[in-house]
Amino acid sequence: MDVAAIGSLLGSLKTATDIAKFVRESSVSLERAELKMKLAQLIEALSNAKIEAADIQQEILDRDQRIRELQAAAAIEVELRWEQPCYFRKNEQGTDDPYCQNCKDSTGKLSRLHTDGAGYFQCRVCEQSFKTSEREQSDKAKAVAAIRGHVGRARGPSW
Repeated sequence: MDVAAIGSLLGSLKTATDIAKFVRESSVSLERAELKMKLAQLIEALSNAKIEAADIQQEILDRDQRIRELQAAAAIEVELRWEQPCYFRKNEQGTDDPYCQNCKDSTGKLSRLHTDGAGYFQCRVCEQSFKTSEREQSDKAKAVAAIRGHVGRARGPSW
């Protein structure tokens, strides 16, 4: 909240109060034009005070919103658990949902990962894919077995 805005608001309210006192204490001899001018000044001072109060109120609401956002982000950070190759967070059912490590570390946003249930994860936001170490070992073993199966076979037709 801007200290100058609060000072300006208080100044406008003081001006309005001073004008109101002047009008109240004025003698009957005060000319009508002078009275109308002072009333116009009073209305202007009150309008300025009202605008400044609204600005301050909006600033307070904006700050409250930002505080809520930061508190929510902090709560999420506490709930996140890093487990190679991605972040995990419990959902409403109590099971862990996987989130993209790349999106979280680069932009701070949580992007839910799609998985095949066997250690392979893919992010639809950044298009990265991740494998658990168990999945990588399994894929390597399958590749080695496939290569060995092809090496043992004769190549081409035997004439």
